[in-house]
Amino acid sequence: MPRTKPTPRPKYHQTSPDHLATAEQLKALGLKPGTNEPDALLEYTHGTTSGLCALYDRAKAVKVEVEPA
Repeated sequence: MPRTKPTPRPKYHQTSPDHLATAEQLKALGLKPGTNEPDALLEYTHGTTSGLCALYDRAKAVKVEVEPA
């Protein structure tokens, strides 16, 4: 099978549009990403720490199902 190029994703630095959120931000709202692949990436620097994290579209997020006890 031929290799396919990954879909290009927007990359933001230090800040991102309001319609995007990290998985942790979604979790705090009782949501989870609605897709396996991120919609964008956030490149951040905080003091001596830097990194890259995935961002997901809030409109595609789904409610986390809580199993009854």
